[in-house]
Amino acid sequence: MTRRSPNATTIAHLVEQSASLLKTYHGECDKNAASRETEFWRGNLSGFRYAVREIYGRDVIHELLKDVRKNTGLDIPPMGELDSKGKFLGTDSDADF
Repeated sequence: MTRRSPNATTIAHLVEQSASLLKTYHGECDKNAASRETEFWRGNLSGFRYAVREIYGRDVIHELLKDVRKNTGLDIPPMGELDSKGKFLGTDSDADF
């Protein structure tokens, strides 16, 4: 499968959108890690990550998430299951490099 290569404007937009989703997720997580709202925003971020990876490939999402972490100082949440207290079960190799 041939992947598209995003230009600098597209990358900047993707970083901005990812950062916005991540900040919103962390804001909700700080209130209550196991809330529906936290899980809603984690799901939005996970879906965004998946879509970008499908369109542009693993290398692009890897660099994008690295830039987002650097710019925000926030961790990327895993896409896996949570326990009843909002703690992640298992690992997500794409969540944090």
